[in-house]
Amino acid sequence: MTLSRAPKVLIRPYIAADRDVCIAVFRSNSPRYFDGAEQPEFEAFLDKPIGSYFVMELAGSIVACGGCYVRDRTGRLSWGMVSIENHRASIGSILLAWRIDHLFRLPEVSDIAIDTSQHTAGFYLRHGFRITGQVSDGFGLGIDQVSMSLQRQDCQSQSNHSLKPTTCSG
Repeated sequence: MTLSRAPKVLIRPYIAADRDVCIAVFRSNSPRYFDGAEQPEFEAFLDKPIGSYFVMELAGSIVACGGCYVRDRTGRLSWGMVSIENHRASIGSILLAWRIDHLFRLPEVSDIAIDTSQHTAGFYLRHGFRITGQVSDGFGLGIDQVSMSLQRQDCQSQSNHSLKPTTCSG
C-alpha cells in the first residue's frame, strides 16, 4: 500500500486500548529489527510510557507507533516502529518528521538523539541524523546499538531535506 493511494493518515496519542496492536507491530519487526527478548521491556513501556507516545493510523488501523521525550535538554526518540507490511511506504518518514517537529517546537531542545539498530541506521542517516556511537550486539545477538543525533542547526541548514519539519527552523 502506498500513501498516495491511501486514505487519511492520523497521528494521535497512544491509549491503553492500543496496547495489543502496538505489540503486534513490535512482533512483526522481530527478530530482524527487535530482539524478541526486548518485548517485555516494550510491554512495560506501554503500561507506563516515558514522555509522549503516539500511534499512526491509516484507514482507521494502527500501522505505526513511536514516542519522544526530553532528557537534559536533549530530545529523545523512543520505540518507533512501523508494521512490517507497511515498510517502504513513507509511513516511518511521516512519523519521524512529526516527532522531530514535536521536539523542535520546544525551544530548549537543540538536538534529538536515538539509539537504534544497524538495520535502521540508514533510515535515520537519510533524514539528517549522524552516528555518535555503536555497540556490537547492544540490543541482542546480531542487533547492534547505534547511537545517533540530529542537531537543530543541521536540520535548519537542510533546505532540501525530505522531512523538513515545519518548526525545524525554530
